[in-house]
Amino acid sequence: MINVFRPFIADPSETLSIESLTRDVHLKPIHSHNDYWRKRPFIDALSYGCTSIEGDIWRFTKDYTVTDTSTHSTAGFKREKIYVGHNQVHLKPENTIEKLYLSPLFRLLESANKKYSEKILNQPAKKFGVFFDSPESTLNLWFDLKTNGSDTYLALKEHLKPFSERQYLASYDNGKQEYVDGPVAVTLTGDVPWSLIEEEDGNSGLRNVFLDCPLHKIGDANEEDLQRYSRLCLFASASLQELIGEEDYRSSLRQDFNEVSRAKLKQSFDAAHTLGIKTRVWGGVDWPIHVRDEHWRSLWELGCDLINADDLQAAAEKF
Repeated sequence: MINVFRPFIADPSETLSIESLTRDVHLKPIHSHNDYWRKRPFIDALSYGCTSIEGDIWRFTKDYTVTDTSTHSTAGFKREKIYVGHNQVHLKPENTIEKLYLSPLFRLLESANKKYSEKILNQPAKKFGVFFDSPESTLNLWFDLKTNGSDTYLALKEHLKPFSERQYLASYDNGKQEYVDGPVAVTLTGDVPWSLIEEEDGNSGLRNVFLDCPLHKIGDANEEDLQRYSRLCLFASASLQELIGEEDYRSSLRQDFNEVSRAKLKQSFDAAHTLGIKTRVWGGVDWPIHVRDEHWRSLWELGCDLINADDLQAAAEKF
């Protein structure tokens, strides 16, 4: 039977709508890891109900070209653009942050926040988001900074301006020292320029990005760092190996977590939750499948807030 509400469209174009993507879709605590590897980046994650999406971004300080001697083809990259991909050798000029994420996201947000000639009902306190059945829910959009953190962040800020001007971004109010909800929350990970962003905090009212807190360091952090984390971060993440140690990590490659590992994981999750910070674990087991599934279930039971997934269909069936 053909699902008329979710037609397959090879190119994420203007014909896609919030209804066609997310109507009757349950929201799930799934983090679409390396999302740009999907057949339809951004679009597939929404259609599965993922509430968190991550892309690796690159911004270069000079224009350059790459020649593939096997095909005698040349590709050009521009300094004013931000590219999305796992590593530099596989970047494509057409895969920009605007094309894969920001342009389709902005179109969906604009469609969810239409302009009315008359105020028939009271206006909501928050702009509507991209989930048809739950427009008040926030989409977490992560960018892993692969090139120089300061340069990449400053370039990204320019790309995010249309979103902040339309109040589409969750933010932190430095004056009131409180979180301001929004339909999209941007979290930076990778080569994050912590000092630059903290310096900006002292000179501006609202910050429209959040930082990825080191989950494995929260337990040993001093009071000053804990206050920084609670102010700057919505999420804390770490690799599975960082959280449970090399020996227990090797043990977990073939079976579910042992009791020692479970205790370490729960302790880390609880420490983050005490600060009001949610959690994510990356670098987990992808194969064997039954071990991956056991790990997903255990992480959720122990209090992990986002399940890091490469196979969205499998994760969506589990949650």
